[in-house]
Amino acid sequence: MKIPKGYLLIRLLLNIVFTGVILFAAVNSNDKSLPSGFILLYNILLFVPAWINNFWLFPNLRRNRKIKHYLISVMVLFFVSVIILGQYLQWLYDQFNTRELDHFTSLAATSSAPGILENYQYYFDVYPGIIIVMVAMVIGYSVQEFLLKIKKEEYIHAQQTIAELSLLKSQISPHFLFNVLNSLYALSLKMSEETPDVILKLSDILRYSLYESQEKEISVGNEIHILNTYIDIERLRLPENASISFHHHQVKDSVKIAPMLLLPLIENAFKHGTDSTIGVSYITASLSCNDNSLIFACKNSFKESAKKDFGGIGIENIRKRLQLLYPSKHLFEIEKSKDVFNVTLEIKF
Repeated sequence: MKIPKGYLLIRLLLNIVFTGVILFAAVNSNDKSLPSGFILLYNILLFVPAWINNFWLFPNLRRNRKIKHYLISVMVLFFVSVIILGQYLQWLYDQFNTRELDHFTSLAATSSAPGILENYQYYFDVYPGIIIVMVAMVIGYSVQEFLLKIKKEEYIHAQQTIAELSLLKSQISPHFLFNVLNSLYALSLKMSEETPDVILKLSDILRYSLYESQEKEISVGNEIHILNTYIDIERLRLPENASISFHHHQVKDSVKIAPMLLLPLIENAFKHGTDSTIGVSYITASLSCNDNSLIFACKNSFKESAKKDFGGIGIENIRKRLQLLYPSKHLFEIEKSKDVFNVTLEIKF
C-alpha cells in the first residue's frame, strides 16, 4: 500500500501548525522593541534539526534499520545545530544588550554552564530547546506512523476480504450453472417445446450471475426474482411426486442484501431433496424481511447417501460469506434428521 498523498499533506500541515504556534508565541510574548525577523529566524533555526530528523534521518532508519548510522547522524546534527544556533544567540545577546533567552523564544529552557565554560553559556541556552523540539516532533512522527500502520492493516484486511469473497463467488456460480445446464440438456433430449423458454430464463440467470452478483448489495426483490426463475427451470425436470413451494411476504424492495446468498440454499435443496428414489419428495421455502431483518427458511425431504455430501461447497461458501459480510449479525442453522433437511438463515441489518 502506497502512502496516500492526503496523509503526507496532513503530516506537513501538522508540522506547519506546530511550528506556527511556537513562532506566534515567540513573537507575541516578546518585547515589541525587538525586530520580529530576528526572533523568527532564531525559532526557525530551532526547528531545523527536528525537520531534518523527521523528514530524512528517521525515514532512512525505518528503511535500512541501521541504528548505529542513525545515532551518529543525530549526534552530528545536534552538535552542528548547537554551534550554529549558539553563535546566532550570542550575536542576538550582544546586538540587543540582553541575556534573557525568553526575549527571543517561548521555548526558553536553559541549562547552566559549568564554571570553566561560563563564557559559552549561549551554547547551554540553546541545546535544551533543540532537544525539546526534536523529542516532541519524534513523538508526533511516531504517533502518525502508528496510525498509518493501523490504516495499512485495515486496508490489507479489506483487500483480503474482497479477494476471499470473489473466490467464493467464483466457486458458487460454476456449480450453480452446471446444474441448470443439466436441466436444459434433459429438456433438449425430449425435444420439449419449453426449451426456448428455459434458454431465456437461463440467460436471465447468466446475467444475474455475471453482473448483478458483482454488486456489493442488491434488492431483495431481485434475489426473489432469480429464485423463482431457478425454481421454474427445475420444475421441468422434477418427478411427478415432487411438491415445490416458495412463499415470500412482507418483503420491501428497499431492503438490500449481498447477492447469491439464498440461491445456493435452494439449489442444494433441489439437488438432494427431489431424488426420484425418495418417494414423495418436497421443498418448502419461505422468505420474509423488513428494515430490521431478513428470515429465509428452506425445508426439504432428504435421503442419507453414502457420500454424505449434502450442501457441499454451496453451504460451506454461504457460511464463510456470512461470516465475512455479516459478522455477529446473522444466524445460520442447519437441522438434519433421517429424512428431513431444514435450513434457517436470519440476517439483521
